[in-house]
Amino acid sequence: MPKTSPILPYLERKPQIETESAPPVLVLLHGRAAKAETIFSIEGLLSPALHILSIRATYDSPRGEFEWFAPYDYDHPLESFSEEHFAESEHILTNEIVQLLNERNISQDNLFLGGFSQGAAMCHILSMRGVLKPSGVIAMSGFFPRPILQWHIPMHRSEYLITHGTRDSILPTSESIFANDFYLRSGCNSEYYEYNGRHKMSIPMIEKVNSWISDRSRSNALR
Repeated sequence: MPKTSPILPYLERKPQIETESAPPVLVLLHGRAAKAETIFSIEGLLSPALHILSIRATYDSPRGEFEWFAPYDYDHPLESFSEEHFAESEHILTNEIVQLLNERNISQDNLFLGGFSQGAAMCHILSMRGVLKPSGVIAMSGFFPRPILQWHIPMHRSEYLITHGTRDSILPTSESIFANDFYLRSGCNSEYYEYNGRHKMSIPMIEKVNSWISDRSRSNALR
């Protein structure tokens, strides 16, 4: 059973090996009609050096399980999606992540956000709002919430890895390409990784995530 914080349930896997420097912490956010256990199921494929926290979304989903956004026109998401659909989730999730890090005496210098589909969109929101200051953000098979285009770019610049399967029939690769182009124009270090797959995480993609986090963790340790 997930451990329960004051607001959202979560799952945790502590680092399985000792490292010379503080271990990177990866906060995982699941997609629509899923739960913390859904994305946490990949933890066995992730680096044993990672400290993993997987947090359950805010709202009951009409399709079963949970989702991050209040209902909007799913057939016309770009036209109908606004800040009111994610404001509550953003507030609750930001506070919860800060609380979890503080309780464990973890610096945001070691924080990585990783999300799939709706969870990827939440990663864009959290990193660009500027309250959280993650070292890196992994947005997997998601979409880029257009309200962000009206925000000021935060002084802290996270690094981004944006991944998408070429055979995704749920969300087009153009959404991840749009996000990557936005970050590059904004002066952020961003990489787009495309793989042969549907709307799900593949083993090659997870291997890419492991190596990407490892490279940035080593760089952080040398600062």
